Amino acid sequence: MPDLDNLTSFAAVDFLSMTPEGADAIVVLLSAQFHLPEPKSDPSRPLVPVDEPPDPPMEDVYHGAPDRSSLVVEGQTACGRAGTDVYVTGEATAPGSAPVTELIVRVGVGPCRKELLVVGDRQWENRLTGLWASPPEPFVTMPLAYEHSFGGSTTSLFGRPLFEPRNPVGRGLHASRQDAAGRQLPNLEDPADRIARWSDRPSPTGLGPIARSWEPRRSLAGTFDEVWVEERAPLWPVDFDATFFHAASPGLVAPSPLQGGEAVILDGLHPGGRIACRLPRRRFLVTAAFRDRTDRRTMRLDGVWIQTTPPTVTLFWRAAIPAVGRLSQHRQTVVRELRSWEDDGPFAPPDPAGGDGSPST
Repeated sequence: MPDLDNLTSFAAVDFLSMTPEGADAIVVLLSAQFHLPEPKSDPSRPLVPVDEPPDPPMEDVYHGAPDRSSLVVEGQTACGRAGTDVYVTGEATAPGSAPVTELIVRVGVGPCRKELLVVGDRQWENRLTGLWASPPEPFVTMPLAYEHSFGGSTTSLFGRPLFEPRNPVGRGLHASRQDAAGRQLPNLEDPADRIARWSDRPSPTGLGPIARSWEPRRSLAGTFDEVWVEERAPLWPVDFDATFFHAASPGLVAPSPLQGGEAVILDGLHPGGRIACRLPRRRFLVTAAFRDRTDRRTMRLDGVWIQTTPPTVTLFWRAAIPAVGRLSQHRQTVVRELRSWEDDGPFAPPDPAGGDGSPST
């Protein structure tokens, strides 16, 4: 495939992909990283780009071993998404860096809203009236990783492995009262669904991306059975659900693509207090030249990644160019920023469902 001609000041890559229907597509992914402002900064001031924009992450990055830890960021290899994912990674931080036993983390990005209760370390203690959680220990920072949310693995009363398919790397899953005694409780909880008993099974909660192999995301990929092997492979299963491409935690998926300019509100992520700003509003155009035609697509903002260390926000824009039977005719791909006087009207948006839209020629 010819090299991508990137005329923007940000980082971009292109790669071959396959739509859910099995059609070839050329995907162009652009990422732009900006500094998060300090608390109490003017929220209307434009965000400042970092000096050297990093390349888009194309491989999964984990907090530890891939089979025993949660995702920091998912490799951005999806053909497309119907809406926009929002991920937050890093640490919750107590106000003024003064130790606390609990704090609330709030994230708001446009229509996306999520609240987490962050609690200090606790253990289940044996008392005459049953198992009770010990008082939480003070903390200044707490990782926002799923390792600190409900989940994990243990051994059942019958000696079989038992794990939480929604978060196999978490903590708090127990087979019995004896199994729970002396074990840690989760640090990250849903304020509306707090753990009260050792046998509770709340939904794991977090702000980072959910791994493809975890439920309920895994089931959205469809059925990979013998029929699939014999009749469908390597295409997606017939019961594939395109929402599988969304990795964000519940509450942090915008059903329609964000446009830029949306308000961002972050509480509990900085010792100085609330961070407020707006997403940059940038528009990009991809032009793919084939031997017999030219295809133009505006890029869709389908990912927002907020990090506390370093304090940055990274935006991902994506466009998918249908290339059924035309890969050998592909001559050049160019990505550029739309000028202020240009609008999106003449150009077709990317279609994550695999349709070819209405490209201009």
